[in-house]
Amino acid sequence: MMADSGGVLRLPKRLPRAIAAELLLTGRRMGAAEAQSWGLVNRVVPPDQLPEAARELARQIVNAAPLPIAALKQVMRETETQTIQQAYQTLRGGTLPAYGAMLKSGDAKEGPRAFAEKRLPVWRGR
Repeated sequence: MMADSGGVLRLPKRLPRAIAAELLLTGRRMGAAEAQSWGLVNRVVPPDQLPEAARELARQIVNAAPLPIAALKQVMRETETQTIQQAYQTLRGGTLPAYGAMLKSGDAKEGPRAFAEKRLPVWRGR
């Protein structure tokens, strides 16, 4: 079975060319462990543990500071096709509102303060 056109376009960007070509040309299916070894999936858990593993990952994200999460998502989205030099220029260029808001926020001060005081931070999202 041939992959959809999205796979034809995306797989060679995510895997070494030889591996992508093998999968696309043969229709070979990749198992979860192999996908993890190539960095295509974050982790592999038994099917009965999947809901709890997903909830735990969601809890970790929800407990993180909201402004950096928004900034990270924006930075990753805007710079994923750029070189490192271009990405640094984008960061410094002032064109990423979530990144700028995060840098100027009270939460940016709260994280280091909480660390220094050996306590959990209290994120306010501003």
